[in-house]
Amino acid sequence: MAAPSPNPAQFLSSLLTAVHDLTGRRPPPTWTHVDKVQTKLGTANRDAIDAAIRVAVARGWLRADGDPPSSVTMTVDGIKLIARGEEGAKPK
Repeated sequence: MAAPSPNPAQFLSSLLTAVHDLTGRRPPPTWTHVDKVQTKLGTANRDAIDAAIRVAVARGWLRADGDPPSSVTMTVDGIKLIARGEEGAKPK
């Protein structure tokens, strides 16, 4: 279980990665429950997760169902963002 980061950008990145992992890295729209995301991130702070989901939805990286969201799915843009991050993390 990954510990949530106090850095908002890193937390958002961790959220996207958690959603992508929980959906089996399958193409959108493959949905997962926010409770599973919260467990994977290892945080009891549901408000922070809901806020990060709202940011990700506003930027077009996630789609959410409900308010507060009960389930989420990656978008193609969200998957591209994660892929770019993974490429940058790989040694050359």
